[in-house]
Parts: sequence; C-alpha cells; structure tokens
Amino acid sequence: MDTTLAISPRKGDQRVIQLAKEISESKDRKVPSLLMALRPILNDLPAGTDKGTQIRNEIWQYNLLKVLVLVMRQDFSVVAGEWETAAELAALLSNATCGLKLTKDDQRQLEEDHLPKSTENLLLLARHIHGIINSVQVSKETERERDNLITNLQVVMDSLVRLCSGYFYICSKVISSPWLLQLLVSDTAKVAKITMAIMDKILRLDPHLLSKSEESTVNTLLDELVYKLTVNTDVSVAAEACRCLIRFCDHHKPLVEALCSRYKGLRPLLRRWEGQGFDRNLRLVTMMLESGSAKKAKSQRNYECARYIQAIWRGFSARKRLRNANKAFAKFQKSYRLKRAEEEQVKLQTQYQSELYYQMKRKRQQLMRRFNEKRLHTLEILPASRVEDYLKKEKSVAATRIQTLWRGHRERTKLTDRQSVAQQVRAAIKIQRAFRKWLEKSELARQKFPTHLKPTGLTDDRRVELSKQISNWRELNPTRQESIEELEVSLKRAQGLLSRHYSSVRPYRKLQYQVENLLARLDTDMELVALAPSLKEITEDDVQMYSSRSLPVATAAKHQHNQMMKKLQQPWWKSLGMDDLEVDEDEKERVEAEILLQTMGL
Repeated sequence: MDTTLAISPRKGDQRVIQLAKEISESKDRKVPSLLMALRPILNDLPAGTDKGTQIRNEIWQYNLLKVLVLVMRQDFSVVAGEWETAAELAALLSNATCGLKLTKDDQRQLEEDHLPKSTENLLLLARHIHGIINSVQVSKETERERDNLITNLQVVMDSLVRLCSGYFYICSKVISSPWLLQLLVSDTAKVAKITMAIMDKILRLDPHLLSKSEESTVNTLLDELVYKLTVNTDVSVAAEACRCLIRFCDHHKPLVEALCSRYKGLRPLLRRWEGQGFDRNLRLVTMMLESGSAKKAKSQRNYECARYIQAIWRGFSARKRLRNANKAFAKFQKSYRLKRAEEEQVKLQTQYQSELYYQMKRKRQQLMRRFNEKRLHTLEILPASRVEDYLKKEKSVAATRIQTLWRGHRERTKLTDRQSVAQQVRAAIKIQRAFRKWLEKSELARQKFPTHLKPTGLTDDRRVELSKQISNWRELNPTRQESIEELEVSLKRAQGLLSRHYSSVRPYRKLQYQVENLLARLDTDMELVALAPSLKEITEDDVQMYSSRSLPVATAAKHQHNQMMKKLQQPWWKSLGMDDLEVDEDEKERVEAEILLQTMGL
C-alpha cells in the first residue's frame, strides 16, 4: 500500500503537518495507529464551523483522506485494536470527508474518485467484519466477541450513512453495491437488521433513490425482503423486513404492482406473523397485496390510517368519559354519605330530644304524684275543722307563687328594652356632650380678636411726655463710675464664676451625651416600629428584637397598652370622651422618673 504523502511548505495546523510527516516515514502496519491521532483534532473542531472546514481542507491537501481510504482495505487482524480500530477509522473517514469546501478540481476529484472508493471500501470493510462474525462459532465463550464485532459493524454502517448524508448522490452506488446485498442475505439476525435499517435511512436521505436505480437491483432487494418475511423464523428480522418493504413501496409506487404480480401467494404466508407485535405493518402489506395498484393501496392505506385515528380518538374519548364518570360517582357517593350522615345526626338529635322530653315528663309526673301523696297525707292527719283553712292557705300560696313567677317573667321581658333605652340615653348624652364641645371650639375659632385689647398708637404729645420721663429718670439714676479696684474685684469674681463653670460643665456634658444617645435610640426605635411586620407575619426573632428588658419601659408600655385596650373595648360613642379622661399624674410622674433614671444609668 502506497502511503507516500506530498508535504508542501504551506502553513497550517502543526498537528496535521506532523502527523503527515510521521505517516510518510512509517511502515504500513503502523499507519492505522498513527491515523487515530486525527480523532481529537476532528472532535475539537466540528464540521460546519470555519476552523472545522479549514482543518478538513488541510487533511485533504496533505492526502490524509487518501491514506484513510487505502487503509480501509487492509487486514486489521494484524493491527493493534484489530476491527475496533477499523471501525474508528471508518468513523474518522466519514467525519473528515463531510464538511469539505474545495476548489473545482479538488471537488471533481472528490466526487469521481474519493467518494466511490470510500463507499466501496467501507462496504468491503463491513463485509470483512461480517465474514469474521460468521466464522466465529455461536457459544457462551464467544458471545462477547460476537457482540463486539456486531458493534463494530454498526459503527461502520453508521459512518457510511453519515457519508451519504453529506453527499447524497452516492446513495445509488450504496444501494446497488453487491457487498450490501451480501450483508442483506446474511443468516445472522443482527447483521440483517442493521443492513435493513441502513437501507431505510438511505431511502430517507434520497426518496427518489429506487426510481434512479436499475430494475434488477430493486427486484433483487425486494426478493430478499420477501424471503425474510416468508422463510425467516426470527420475529425481529421479519418486523424490520416488513417495515423496510413498506418504506420501499412508499418511495417507489410501481413496486406495489410488482409485489402483487410477482408474489401472489405471499398473503397466506404472512398470517404466521400475526400477533407478533407488528400487526399494523403486516396489515399494510396485506392491504397492498389485496389492492393490486398503488392508487388503491394509497386510498386503502388512508382509510386504514383514518380508522386508526378514529380508534385512538374513540379510546381517548371513552377513557375520558370513564374518568369523568368515576369522578361523578365519587362525588355522588360523597354527597350521599354526607347526606346520610346528616340524616343520622338529625335522627340521633330527634331521638335525644324525645328521650329528654320523656324523662322530663316522667320526672314531672313523679313530682306531681309525690305532691298529691303528701297533700293527701296532710289532709288525713288534719282535723276536719282545719281542712278548709288549709285549702284556703294552699290556694293563697299557689296564687302568690304564680304572681311572683309572672311578675319576674314580665320584668325580665322588659329588662332588655330598658337596658337598650338606657344605653341609647347614655350614647345620646355622650354625643351631645361631644357636639357641644365641638360647637364651643367652633365659636372660639370664629371669634375675632378683641379690639379693646389692642394698644393705641403714640401721639406727639405722648411721645414728648415719655421723652421727659426718660430724661428725668436718667438724671435721677446716673451711670455709676467704677474705680480700678472695683473693676479688679469684678474681674476676680468673674474668673471665679468661670472656673466654677468649668468645674461643673463635665457632668453637664455627660448628661448631654446621654440625652443625645437617648435621642439616637429613639430614632432607631421609631424606624424599627415603622418597618415592623404585621401580626400575621411576625416570628419569634421579631418578638425578641422588639422586646425591651428595661423595667421602666416595660411598665410604661404596659400602662399605655391597658389604656388603649380599654379604649378599643368601649363602644364607639364612649370613645368620644376618652381623650378628655383625667390622667393619673402620680403614676405618670413615677413612670417618667423611672425612665429618666434608667437612661441616666442611676
């Protein structure tokens, strides 16, 4: 294998230049391991970005892509990592090829030479991996090895799909490749499933692919898919073949007629797959076989889709109605239980009242019986001459008791009205008193300033008279002329007063400092009170913050709280005169004295 690279002095990524130099100087067996260094370079710079496109162009210019294509044909059983390395190199080939922006000549070379060879070599690599999978015997010891090989095959086929997604015009070469057909006819279920999934993806990339392909190629693929449905015994392979067959018919309508004409006995053979988990796709294939043409098949499929949508909708509607019915039944049962509980409660209450009435009636009868027995006993022991007096006295006592009960009942009936009248009278007095005070204040506010109290202005005669009085007073009381000795005595006395002031100013300043601290504290407390939360939102921390440990402050707060609660508990008409209540001066002075002593620290 020729891996000679043309290394030019062009500037580029040093990693790519160094890698190209190492590959040109190394042996063929070491080339796959060296090409693995492209993986971090391509992962760091994804396709679609400017730097990603630039690094891929440099890889093309240094012929590293050609080396990758040639390496795909190598036997990887003698390379480190074996077929896992081959799968990673296939992923690198598709990653490096997608995202190129070349000149016209390079683009022509890419389309005519590089892409066909890449496609062929990737399929050939997949065929080699498939051959190794078939050569490994199926057993528990080799199960892990087979799984690794199938994973590598999946990576290679995904790389091929990625290459087709970047250059979709090579899809026809992939679908017509004999290596793909060999993978499709494989007896290994996982390999066949991977191949049919790749065909499905390629058809999604190019919907007109089957119409561009040769009829023989399409018929060969169709024969193999039908074979998978009829002869194969694996359910997963049959489900994938059924799905792939539907995809073929959707993208190429003439296949429906070919399917009906070439496979007339297919429909009975499909019944063996009923109930295996892909009944819907199976019904679509059966429907195409019954229709005979693409138009009828499309209309029949639309009909089946409509039935399916309707079934889904009916199921959803039925489940929704069932949920609503369950909710309605639950609500009905709840209301029934509540009503039944209320009826039981009323029944128990009625039974209790009737029992109580019966007990009271029975007790009353017993009292009446005892009273009558006592009365008869009294009449038996009394002489005949005193019986009439006893009956009269008994009637008098009974009348007195009846009158007493009636008067008490009448007075109690009138008591509520009397209390309401008394309350209205007190309220009217309060309102009248408050109204009279308001009238007095209004009268005082409307009165003008008394003009008789306004002093009269000075006349000229009065001004001359006052000037004479001032001059006479000055003559009688002349300014005293002090001597130097008297001035010195006055100076000493002033200095003594000044020194006494300086000696007593320190306690005064201390008191002034305490007063300023008290004012600052009052400002802080006022701000806290203004920002205080409501009673519903208050917490334990707020209670601790707004609580005071000072006894005088607590006493004053308690006194003020009691006064406010007393005012709030009174009716509104009583609160009109609460502002004029006399305050206990002794209590007020005592509280103020305690607060002052507490603030002064005494």
